[in-house]
Amino acid sequence: MAKPKPGDKIYIESTIYVHHGADNFQGGICTVKATRTSMQSGGAEITEVEVEEDPNTWSRWEGYLESKQGEWKKEYGEQRGGSRPDLRPEFNDGQEGWEPDPD
Repeated sequence: MAKPKPGDKIYIESTIYVHHGADNFQGGICTVKATRTSMQSGGAEITEVEVEEDPNTWSRWEGYLESKQGEWKKEYGEQRGGSRPDLRPEFNDGQEGWEPDPD
């Protein structure tokens, strides 16, 4: 599968956090915002992907996102990915003084 570029649609999996539910993410189809290339120890080049629906979160393409696209397509179908925060206090106690983002 070709490396994604900005504007491409890819699948991202759901993430659920026990101690910072405000960051929960519902998996599905997302739009690539940016990519970056870096060198791994040992000299291998890797591509990381950021999606518009989860800004400032970078995920590795090779060996992770790329290999999961078929599986996630079956799981999520046409569902769009996006933020699904759980703001209940019992799921946001991982940081002292936590308060929900006013946005």
